[in-house]
Amino acid sequence: MYKKCKWGAVLLGALMMAVVPTADAGDPKSLVICGTPWGKYGGNDLPGKGFVPDLVMRVFRHAGYKIRTELVPWPRCVELAKRMKYDLISSAWRGPNFAPHFDPLNVILHDTVNFVALENTPIIAGRMADFYGKRVGYVRDAGGMSVFDNQNNIQIFKAAELKRLLAMLGGGRIDAIASDPVNLDETIKTLTPPFTHKLKVLQPPIQINYNSPQIAKAHPHKAQIIADFDKAYQELKAKGLYETLIRIHDLKVLYPK
Repeated sequence: MYKKCKWGAVLLGALMMAVVPTADAGDPKSLVICGTPWGKYGGNDLPGKGFVPDLVMRVFRHAGYKIRTELVPWPRCVELAKRMKYDLISSAWRGPNFAPHFDPLNVILHDTVNFVALENTPIIAGRMADFYGKRVGYVRDAGGMSVFDNQNNIQIFKAAELKRLLAMLGGGRIDAIASDPVNLDETIKTLTPPFTHKLKVLQPPIQINYNSPQIAKAHPHKAQIIADFDKAYQELKAKGLYETLIRIHDLKVLYPK
């Protein structure tokens, strides 16, 4: 019985290892990158797997790379890119969460985190102090929410998915959601039954985020990949890259001018 269990465990471990992607270390011009489902920014059924993967793959292909994107849960993407099982993360916010382990490539997008409330909210602005004594929810693994660390003046609710927070907001259990408004709007479009409440994006933003592809600091071809991407990115941007992608994906975005 002991031997049977032992070999069963070995076989299970081997199978788990087999499904972990591995970047092709022998071919520096062949890359596998990861992203995550993210409204029109990322989805397996979307053109080019969504706005962000489409942009990143177009740039790398222009630079002469063979490139493939896999969309996986966000924590898995980050962890496997850190271990170089993926060559890059397609896009992540610049900042202290990633700086210890990754180096950023060129900034490709801007987005904001705002307080989003029901349209009839009596709250008229989106400063942190405007929500003292209020109830605010955000997605647990969203990242970029460090502004709420050690925040004792706001009652915080964390959820695994935006749709859970929307149900809480519509039911009056929280006063606002802290989110990227674009992603929130795209999530609303997928809900069944439909979300019928009208929302208000409160200004100013809690913070502005700058998005870049990210590569592990220890990646053996990091310097060349960064240089190739940044050069190709500038060339394509000058030729109307964003105008083309905005038309294809029907998505308004903030991008570097």
